[in-house]
Amino acid sequence: MTIKTIAVSLVDIERQDEVMNAAFSLAAIHDAHLLGVYVIPSPNVIAVPASFGAMSADIMNSEHFEGKLEDVKARFEDAARRHDVRAEWRRVDGDTGLLATAMLKHAPYADLIVAGQVNSSTSNHIEPDYVERLVLESGRPVMIIPNMGKFKTVGTNVIVGWNATREAMRAAFDAVPLIKDAKRVELLWANARDEPDVAGDLPGAELAAVLARHDIKVFTRSISASDLAPADALLNEAADNGADLIVIGAYGHSRLREFVFGGVTRSLLQNMTAPVLMSH
Repeated sequence: MTIKTIAVSLVDIERQDEVMNAAFSLAAIHDAHLLGVYVIPSPNVIAVPASFGAMSADIMNSEHFEGKLEDVKARFEDAARRHDVRAEWRRVDGDTGLLATAMLKHAPYADLIVAGQVNSSTSNHIEPDYVERLVLESGRPVMIIPNMGKFKTVGTNVIVGWNATREAMRAAFDAVPLIKDAKRVELLWANARDEPDVAGDLPGAELAAVLARHDIKVFTRSISASDLAPADALLNEAADNGADLIVIGAYGHSRLREFVFGGVTRSLLQNMTAPVLMSH
């Protein structure tokens, strides 16, 4: 398993440097081709009375991204030269006002998608469910870079959230090429005692053995999070151990544009303090 094509979403203008740095660093490590995908949403112009003064949100969004295009492209191309990475700039003109709809046409053809966490407390012209749609609809692992903090490394000290579900298995195996050279990989099962039939006597031992065959050294540990939500327990462990990547399965489904996520997934998407790799 290797990573040879990475697609990075460049629409998060406020955090673009951190998102690009992570993507270029990963591309350099894996000798991968990097697709820089910059979406300009459709203005969706509709007929309105001449006296109507306010512009629609879609029109303003289109103008916002059109106006930033040349600066983003120049920064992307400069980063490609500095990192000596094979990089391809893609301007994508959306058919709708939704950024995710356009991004999803390109993302499935990459081995990995890199995107920034959406900051719902600020007006950054990105739909609130942008990352959720990438995770649920792309069929690819998505690495999400937090909207705060700087990350010199990604994937040297890793926490894998584990509970033997299909989503957790998908995430763990999608992460193999990213964690095979990590200095430390810790497999954490929160509240394993609550699921004795699934966890067994040695929670995570079977997965650890499989990962060991990929020459990945894995430590397994069960943590009690009775007084904390599992997501908070993972975030606390990541902070205490200086983890620079959290790997977790994304639990949820889409229903008529409403995204219903499990509590752990939703909480991590909102409160992440380290890059998170999610697979669905």
